[in-house]
Amino acid sequence: MTGVQARVEVVSGEDALETDWMVYNFICSHAHCTIYEISKHLNCSISKVIQSVRRLVDANMVRMEEEVVGGGITEVIVPVKWTEYFTEDELKEIKAMKASSTSDSVHTHRG
Repeated sequence: MTGVQARVEVVSGEDALETDWMVYNFICSHAHCTIYEISKHLNCSISKVIQSVRRLVDANMVRMEEEVVGGGITEVIVPVKWTEYFTEDELKEIKAMKASSTSDSVHTHRG
């Protein structure tokens, strides 16, 4: 065989879960980072990070966005905010429950 063959790491099972957790934590604390930046900071191969990010995107934990950087378009990864898992009505209900529990705790703690 001639030419260059890319080495592709396939991660599965417990290793994949550990990698995903490590990548997810990095993305949460470094939003708008690139695959390359994650790979560099976590000392993981780019293919391992790509696989992990794909699993996290499929699980709706992160998403890819395009940003203009230095005049070019770059794909960055951002964590999904907890509020994005709910509809507007559900968020209103959560706020109402929070307000209700706050007023209840004020009334019950009075001596």
